[in-house]
Amino acid sequence: MKHQNWLKNWSAQPQSCWSRSSASLGIALVLLVGSGQALGADSGAWEWRATIYAWLPTIEGRSQLPSGSGGPSIEVDPDALLDNLDFTFMGALKVKKDSWGLFTDVIYLDEGASRTGSRDFTVGRMVLPAGVNIDAVYDLKAWVWTLAGTYNLSNSPRNPADLLIGARLLDIDQQLDWTVNGDLDGLGLPGRSGSSSASESIWDAVIGINGYASLGTDGRWFIPYHADIGAGDSDFTWQAMAGLGYQFNWGDVVLNYRYLDYDLDSDSSVTDLNLSGLMLGASFSW
Repeated sequence: MKHQNWLKNWSAQPQSCWSRSSASLGIALVLLVGSGQALGADSGAWEWRATIYAWLPTIEGRSQLPSGSGGPSIEVDPDALLDNLDFTFMGALKVKKDSWGLFTDVIYLDEGASRTGSRDFTVGRMVLPAGVNIDAVYDLKAWVWTLAGTYNLSNSPRNPADLLIGARLLDIDQQLDWTVNGDLDGLGLPGRSGSSSASESIWDAVIGINGYASLGTDGRWFIPYHADIGAGDSDFTWQAMAGLGYQFNWGDVVLNYRYLDYDLDSDSSVTDLNLSGLMLGASFSW
């Protein structure tokens, strides 16, 4: 069976490797990894590949939102609050001619939750004292957009690989509404209730590799893989993915485990963030 020369790719969060002042100029690299089959090199024809996938990651990290009127920030662990996915969209498109290609990937997440009598907060880096809790409504919206250039490193029909260089954007909007129950003394909050929002647009330049390794004699089963590192607005970011895929006559289906990690500045509204979980995708080529 002939393999197509397409590598399945998926997104990671775009970010530019330049300084903050030039971060918005970053050119994109991404890796939406998955599988695919190799098309003969230098075919001269344009090849297209569209991927739809579902990735519902566990979100862990630390966010700090201002309480207003010069009061201390309220720190939130999104993983302790988020329990409801309101809306999501995920898709990717790749075009290739000979050894060169372009790729774009978009993820949109809208998650929210409400908590009554929760203690999963820190006020001014101080945990809530005994007898104090918070009723809260928390909402998080996030875009992860990747734009990348690709270059074929290995043309092997059974073990193709691509170099990816470009940028990822992680854009986050957070909204927190709260009411404090208990004694406010010592917390420094300007009032018993309030509302706060915070946004971050984080660009990083990234470089990485993705590809797949065929299994068996017919090559229908394969192992997709991906790894990348980057920096820019973040201090450091990295991503890794691996899984198992199967090639059908109409395209292929892959189940991956993906992990994306960000180490961010302590003065940003998001100080650390990682997303991890299973990802199921289907790809079609023409």
